Amino acid sequence: MKIDLILRLTTLVLLIIWRVYWFLTAKNALAKKPKTKTNVGYFEKILIGVTGGYLFINLIGFVIFPFNNIFIQFVGLVFVILGFTECIVARKNLDTNWTESYEYQIKKDHELITKGIYGYVRHPIYGGILMMFPGSLIVAGSYSFLVVLIIILIGIEIFARREEKLLTKHFGKKYIEYMKATKKFIPFVY
Repeated sequence: MKIDLILRLTTLVLLIIWRVYWFLTAKNALAKKPKTKTNVGYFEKILIGVTGGYLFINLIGFVIFPFNNIFIQFVGLVFVILGFTECIVARKNLDTNWTESYEYQIKKDHELITKGIYGYVRHPIYGGILMMFPGSLIVAGSYSFLVVLIIILIGIEIFARREEKLLTKHFGKKYIEYMKATKKFIPFVY
């Protein structure tokens, strides 16, 4: 089996595990801590779906703007693994406080989580996505990872600012102090 195929399949399996974990834990979070407000962003849902489809198409071999460098593809897999790990750890730390970013709401009995990975970074799930999605395109051997990186960075900046405004309103000075003590997306980096 070609190394390129193994890298792409490994990445695809990690992305599928990530989505299944997200689906299962979302049901658990909703059951234990119901939503207080729903403001579903249809544009965000469509963007997430299109991004997922684009990653899938490239990973199964229909590569858009291809390159061929197995070493760089290995580097992409490292980014996928780091991003996957950051997302899963963050989601586990949030437990029932987690909601989809496009729902933009505070849940009943919402807590400010500042332990675990949240002791270092405020939005580790976004940071994980920032590494995982472009990393997937690097694994696929597509130069389009550059465009996707820029789009995701802009998107998560918008989502993070919106969430920080909501969390500051809800938690007040406690959240402002937390913001001063942590990075935004990637521990020790940014």
